[in-house]
Amino acid sequence: MFKLTKTENKPLTRDLVLQFQAMTPSPTERDLNPLRVKYLREKIDAGLAIPFNWAMVAHKGNGSTMRINGQHSSTMHAQYEEAAFPSDLTVHLDQYEVETNDDLATLFRQFDDRKSSRTPADVAGAYQGLFEPLRDIPKASAKLAVEGVNHWHKYIEGAGARRGDDVYQLMGHTDLHPFIIWIGELFDIKTPELKRVPIVAAMYATFEANEEDAKKFWHDVARGGREYEDSHPTTVLDTWLKRLKEDGKEEKMKPADYYQGCIYAYNAFFEGKTIRDIRHEWKKGLHTVKA
Repeated sequence: MFKLTKTENKPLTRDLVLQFQAMTPSPTERDLNPLRVKYLREKIDAGLAIPFNWAMVAHKGNGSTMRINGQHSSTMHAQYEEAAFPSDLTVHLDQYEVETNDDLATLFRQFDDRKSSRTPADVAGAYQGLFEPLRDIPKASAKLAVEGVNHWHKYIEGAGARRGDDVYQLMGHTDLHPFIIWIGELFDIKTPELKRVPIVAAMYATFEANEEDAKKFWHDVARGGREYEDSHPTTVLDTWLKRLKEDGKEEKMKPADYYQGCIYAYNAFFEGKTIRDIRHEWKKGLHTVKA
């Protein structure tokens, strides 16, 4: 299919960049994405660069030599003026041979393989593994916990958003560890209807307001509410969430609907009231958690 003929690590110089960028591109090369070029420039400027992986290929069928990987990073580096060109960077350069266009396409598919790329779960798990108290928490639960906290900061408290990997850096906030650990314990119970980011944001809001009452409330919701108490807020909330899931109406609900409905039920629980249904209208404003 394809054959590796040479591999080497080289200092990344401006001359090498310009030489590589000027190479004939493989016909398999994807379109240049300015946003990806910008992203790579930001990584360089932030001091986050690791060695770049470039590749070229000799096509024995037509006698050409082409660039097959490294378009975006070489384009980005070529934008630096000579005086500002970053120093102490390296590139890992591989050279291949192929005989046919099918071989060329097969080789191209080996770079940035989608099944090998880092998923949000991988990134969340990496941050989680850095902290001893969180290592035994199911990774999916820990990820959902910090996404819920981030949602609360962004949409409820209005303190500004964290985007991308920064969301999962919340794992490092030790004041959040009790909440993350609790979510891991709570979701040991089979509660698929609770595993939504805005619902976890509501859990965080109640946990922050009154940890003891929040644990009682959500533990009961996770277990289906209060037995023989159809009007108890935990029973009504659990029934509402399950019905949305069973009736296929989840996708029609906005995140604010879920958050508002959860806080409505919690506030009723806090005040010792019974309710007949869940009120989730939020256009006049989101509920404040009772404390």
